[in-house]
Amino acid sequence: MGMYPVKAVFGSLPSQTFTATVSEWQPIRTNEDIVDEIVRLPFKIGNLELPMYTFKKEFVKGVERLIEVLVGYYTNQEEEIFPVVCCGETIDKFGYAWEISEGLRKSGHEGWYFAHRSGEIHKCYMEYSDEGMFAAIHKAKMEGKKIVFLAVGGGVDGNCVGVVTALTGADFIEIPTTPMHYNDATTSAKQAFSLVVDEKILSKNILGAFYLPKLVFCINETFLTCSSSNIHAVVGEATKTMNMLGIADSEVG
Repeated sequence: MGMYPVKAVFGSLPSQTFTATVSEWQPIRTNEDIVDEIVRLPFKIGNLELPMYTFKKEFVKGVERLIEVLVGYYTNQEEEIFPVVCCGETIDKFGYAWEISEGLRKSGHEGWYFAHRSGEIHKCYMEYSDEGMFAAIHKAKMEGKKIVFLAVGGGVDGNCVGVVTALTGADFIEIPTTPMHYNDATTSAKQAFSLVVDEKILSKNILGAFYLPKLVFCINETFLTCSSSNIHAVVGEATKTMNMLGIADSEVG
């Protein structure tokens, strides 16, 4: 987000200029006709409508629906994908991310599964410097595959995986498992690392990028494993967001 945070983390770097062609952002849409299963949230960033969906039935059915949407979209785009499913250690233990990774593998899309430490004090680039993951991404790119990152978990996972996605020029899919991630982290389009030294946060969200997810797909059943404090914390954020949108008195608000 600026030269000074970069200098603080990496030291002085030589000046370098590069150019790249940026393709138009294309969100992934899903079928909204089945209203008893899925609902779309009316959220915009500027003039862009963020593709945010809530799946209201069982987790297993939600995973099946998500994979159906993703495979259908990239098949229509005639792109072979290399999915990178990322999650924190807590979600890894619940098995949410592993189920999605296995579902994609069984549908013919081998990828990479990456679990990292959870929590704000691990919201730093060192946690995501996995040599095996980056080697696999490089190999997949050389084979002409489309890299697709899937961030499964809370807001820290979403923000950090979003930075890696932006730096690798990949597609970004968010699968929030906490209401804070769903309401706050996804809607800001801000992806960021914090400056953390000896497990102390010196500056929060100081190094990152603005990068839109192509799809936000929340399976409501995952909220059942949230703590009560997590649920309480999101009330203030949700109130803020609904008032910003001017829809606090609507059914969705």
